[in-house]
Amino acid sequence: MKTQNPTTVSAIVPVYNEETTVSQVVQKVLSMGKFQEVICVNDGSRDRSQGELEKFAEKIKLISFIKNRGKGQALAAGIESAQSDLVAFIDADLTNLSEDHVDALLSPMLEGKADAVLGYAKRGDAPNLAAHLTGQRVYRRKDLLPHLDRIAPSRFGVEVLLNDIFQTKKVVRVPLQDLIGLTKAEKRTPLQALREYVEEANEILNQLLRMRAPTLWAILSPSE
Repeated sequence: MKTQNPTTVSAIVPVYNEETTVSQVVQKVLSMGKFQEVICVNDGSRDRSQGELEKFAEKIKLISFIKNRGKGQALAAGIESAQSDLVAFIDADLTNLSEDHVDALLSPMLEGKADAVLGYAKRGDAPNLAAHLTGQRVYRRKDLLPHLDRIAPSRFGVEVLLNDIFQTKKVVRVPLQDLIGLTKAEKRTPLQALREYVEEANEILNQLLRMRAPTLWAILSPSE
């Protein structure tokens, strides 16, 4: 009887100014042995993130942009470069990523129970109101490839776009108990954090406009 080849998984870690946490995240992901490859995309970081990533040069696939292009472009580059059946997106600012978290994230896809998985941070009984915008996700690579031209320019609206693309598919949300990711206020100066929050909100709104009112968006943004 012919044996079925095991499902392979590529981890994609988008990185933008995450010098304090990225090494820990990459080391943890590598140590688990669950991924065929680990792809890190340095999205024009202005801090020491590139140097931290270069420490793993022989163990990861490193893609580096000179200028910041946005999270959508970083993920699109990782997806295009990946060689596995599945791609798992893992944020670079997580402080306590564990094997249990990754197992919970991957299991529904590996068991054929989902078309996509969203893993959201869960603390106690408190609801996570931003669960639908989580960065921890798993998809079949082949399902994403036809959408790369939309994913690439989406910047911080990429999660909103992915939710829309897969709205008719079987999407499973799994709680990642006590997972902690640093907030912008914890990573940046107050002014930098405010600017990034405003930029992120603006990019999400732009993505919603692209999806819901494409003609109006084209008129308002003729240069893109």
